[in-house]
Parts: sequence; C-alpha cells; structure tokens
Amino acid sequence: MDKVHSTQQQVDQVAGVMHNAIGTMIDNQTKVSELQQKSENMKEGAAQFKKKTNEVKRLMWCRNMKITLIIALVVLIILAIIIIPIVLKFT
Repeated sequence: MDKVHSTQQQVDQVAGVMHNAIGTMIDNQTKVSELQQKSENMKEGAAQFKKKTNEVKRLMWCRNMKITLIIALVVLIILAIIIIPIVLKFT
C-alpha cells in the first residue's frame, strides 16, 4: 500500500508541476500576444511619423525656396536701382 501511495503522491506532484507549467505557458502566450499588438501599434506609429516628417520636410523646402527667391529678387532690384542710373549717366 505504501508503494501505491508513494506513486500516487509522485503522480500528484508531477500533475501539479504540469498544471503550473501550463499556467505559465498560457500567461507567456498572453504576454506575447500583447507584445505583438504593441509592436504593430509602434509600426503604425512609425509609418505615420515618417509620413509627417516627409510632409514637414517638403513644407520647409518650399518655405526655404520662397525666402531664397525673395532675397534674390530684392538683391536684383537693389542692383538695378544702383546700376541703371550709373549706366544712364554714362550713356
């Protein structure tokens, strides 16, 4: 009877260990699923960030080009104001 009782206790211990392992495995699977969802969210956020940065880059390039053209136009006008009277005076 002792041998049967001892074997039953060992089976119960193994069953308990297996139940704990299965519980841990289910918890880990849940955590993996949560991490996958967070990873997908981060991937979508990164794509949106990249799109916005490209829009801002294009906008800043346009603003920079406008300022450059305005400065160039002002310089040309100032040069014209200075050079035209000099040329007219010598002709």
